[in-house]
Parts: sequence; structure tokens; C-alpha cells
Amino acid sequence: MSARDPGLAFTDGALQFEAWSDKLWDPMGRDVVAAAKLLPGEKVLDACCGTGAATIPAALAVGPEGAVDGVDLSTGLLRIAAANVSAQGILNATLTEADVTQWRGHRTFDAVLCSYSMFFFANMEAGVEHLTSMLRPGGRFVTSTWIDGALAPFADRIFEAAVKERPRLAGVTPLPNQNMSRVDTVESLGRWMSERGLENVAVTTHPLTLAVDDAMAWNLVMGSGWRTLLPRDPEAIARVRRDFIKSVGPHVEMNSDAMIATGTTPR
Repeated sequence: MSARDPGLAFTDGALQFEAWSDKLWDPMGRDVVAAAKLLPGEKVLDACCGTGAATIPAALAVGPEGAVDGVDLSTGLLRIAAANVSAQGILNATLTEADVTQWRGHRTFDAVLCSYSMFFFANMEAGVEHLTSMLRPGGRFVTSTWIDGALAPFADRIFEAAVKERPRLAGVTPLPNQNMSRVDTVESLGRWMSERGLENVAVTTHPLTLAVDDAMAWNLVMGSGWRTLLPRDPEAIARVRRDFIKSVGPHVEMNSDAMIATGTTPR
């Protein structure tokens, strides 16, 4: 299977990604910030910040004496994040284009947030350990990810449609899916967090079912990691879209069940 750059994929699909903000990304961003229990004046890293779903509520929570660094690979998502931050009149958030698993800020953070993203890391363990290394003693790491069975029925159906045009995908499990499968239950996610050296680990579930029409279904494909499955030829993409839309129908309920895990670094 040919490699596709997730940063470029999310840039190409930035507008489609943002179309899902009200339904999915923003509510989870607010929940992740709430789980972090941010205090005025604290310093926060929003790793893989996207269009600012957690950056904005975090900046509001820490107030003018606090600061938020939002870091993302995607130029397209960061452009939208910058517009969203500006529209809110927020002055205490800085946005940076970088691979957050290699980036290191100039300060130690009170909290690191990572929403729906760590499973994209080439090495999920090393990536998260890098993030937690930027926390002060007793700092909080908060992440969200999918529960086993989430994203049904879309996950299987987009893969089936893509395989028709890219037969080499058959039998391949993309790395993000491999990563997600290792942390897709409350027990496995909690254990995984503890193995990263985090203490006081807690995992909460966030059940959600979304009613989606075919246009929004395709927006999710084009604005998410699923975009990396698509062929490059526009006519082939059109065939994938046709087969995918036919398989999901004009209206479908999407399982969007997620978890939020929190943990603290040793003091």
C-alpha cells in the first residue's frame, strides 16, 4: 500500500473536516478541556489541535494570564483554527505547524490535550511519551479516542469501496486502525495510559449516535484519515464515492462512541 501523508490529507480535506466540527469535533474538544480541569493562568499544549476544537475552550478556561500552544501538521486545519481563534477574540493561543511528536515548546505545561489523534502517530507509545515529557510534575495528560465499534457502519464501507480501486489495500490494516484497536476499551486504554508512566488514570465513556445524510458521510471521508485510502485519480475517487454512498444510503446512524482518558505525571 502506498504511503499517504496524513498532514497533507487533512490539509486537502480541511473544509470537509470543519463541516463536522459542530457535530463531533467541537463537543469532544469541550469535553476534553472539561476533563483537564484547567485553572486560570495554566499553560496548555493542544497536540494535533485541528481547527481549534480544544484550543479555544482551553484558552478561555486559562484566561489572559494563561497560554495555549496549538500544534498540528496540517496547514489547512491551522488556517481555519487561526480564523476561529481570531473570531473569538482570543489572544492567549499560539498556533504552530509541526509534527508534535518531534516538537518541543519553550515552556513546561500544566496540561497536554490530544483529541482523536494519538492513533495517527507513527509510534503511538513514543509519541505520547514525548508529549508527557513536556508536563510539569503532577501535570495532566488528557486524550480522547474511539470505543470498539465506533465509526460503524462507515469504517467498513469506505474501506470496501476503496479496495475496489486500490486492490493492494485488501488484507491491509492501516496503522491508525492498528493503534486504535490496542486502546479501544476502557480497560485497555486505562492500562495503556498506566504503562506510559501516568498515575491516577481514569477513563470515562461518551456514548453518541449521530444521524448523518450521504453528503455529510462523504464529508467525513474527505475530511478525515479515511482520505488516505482513496486513489489519486479523480475519476476513481468518483467511483469510490458512488459505491460508498450507495452502500450507506441517504440517511444512516453513525456510532460515534468515544472515551476520554486522564492521567497525571509523577510528582
